[in-house]
Amino acid sequence: MLSVSGMFCVYLRSIFVRAVILSIGDELILGQSVDTNAAWISAQLAMHGILVQEHITVGDDRAEIAEQLRRLAESADLIIATGGLGPTEDDVTRYALAEVLEAELRLDESSLQEIEEFFVQRGRTMSERNCIQAMFPAGSEVIPNSRGTAPGIFATIGETGEREKTWAYFLPGVPREMKTMYTDFVKDRVRKWVHHQDQGGVMITRIVHTVGVGESKIAELLGDMMARGAHPVVNSTAANMVVSLRINARAADEKSARELIKPVEEELRKRLGDYVFGYDDDTLAGVVGRLLRKRSETLAIAESCTGGWLGKEITDIPGASDYFKSGWVVYSNDAKIRQLGVDKGILEAQGAVSEPVAEQLAVRARETADTNYGIGITGIAGPGGGTAEKPVGLVFMALADKAKVEVKKYIFPGDREMVRRRAVNLALNMLRLQLI
Repeated sequence: MLSVSGMFCVYLRSIFVRAVILSIGDELILGQSVDTNAAWISAQLAMHGILVQEHITVGDDRAEIAEQLRRLAESADLIIATGGLGPTEDDVTRYALAEVLEAELRLDESSLQEIEEFFVQRGRTMSERNCIQAMFPAGSEVIPNSRGTAPGIFATIGETGEREKTWAYFLPGVPREMKTMYTDFVKDRVRKWVHHQDQGGVMITRIVHTVGVGESKIAELLGDMMARGAHPVVNSTAANMVVSLRINARAADEKSARELIKPVEEELRKRLGDYVFGYDDDTLAGVVGRLLRKRSETLAIAESCTGGWLGKEITDIPGASDYFKSGWVVYSNDAKIRQLGVDKGILEAQGAVSEPVAEQLAVRARETADTNYGIGITGIAGPGGGTAEKPVGLVFMALADKAKVEVKKYIFPGDREMVRRRAVNLALNMLRLQLI
């Protein structure tokens, strides 16, 4: 993938590539773990113009894994598998691959030394079980693992003949290990593989992020711009009050693709106005941070129902100390009174989840930290605690500066996490709109 004028550019192959992701593990099929690896790998392959055709999940069953590998080798060009490379009895991926390759497992002394050194550096003794992680099917290639004890495996599968063999990469299921190994080893190989195929042009993607408006309203505002069959293609994804629009343009070269995107992006901005907050890798917290830094202004916050989530989003941005001075998580009434001086009478009369309490949280945070702005959030995240007058999902948020206080009331649908995420995003957006 290339970054071109703030856009994402991938080279397209004129020859169709069939790629498949095979996720292995009982914990996945039993719903005990969420398979985030498949989504991440799909996004990485898309950067090379390779669109994944299937996501397949199987348990720790040697026969089932082998059956899937044989089936996929008849049609897939590329397989990336994750999981089943550990030292326990249920880690059977290497055995299944050896069976499919009709090859014996052989010890790789170099890998064994690296695994032993991994334990030595941590002051631990390696178990004999870990030796299996240094065993690989004859004819395969070792993929080094700098972050764990499970090296990966590269092999080609399938009969020789008119059809080329299928490239197959086997990586650990631990996401941080898998991502490092993909980036350090697999990524460059896949890129070179694509480069040596026939090129069919390029695809450039520009992402336009919006906040505070739903997908249905965006569809109404954009009209036929999102029609199927349009080119460039405009599609959307939504999460917690943020809707991201992807403009995908295919053309013979980068310049032509950029020229196709430019008028579409301009029309999107025209129709959506201040709903647009950023592009490509931008986040709400990052955009707000840039605006505060540009204006040499500062922020303090006081959170109740969001429990520090707003502070985390803000401080996830490197250099946030330039503009973020203080934050309070005042979950109880007593904390609101003692730490920020919220009026006890108001709390008793109107309750913690009320407009005046949100206002006082914002004002007192700003005054106590001596900042330009203060944000206060109070609400009922659920699942319990709601009443007919104050239902679950009710949130008050306030933004204070030296001249005034603005308070907004929302009733968010969804579970506890959704309520809190949406509250954080719209609180950030309140400040963004004040700063632009």
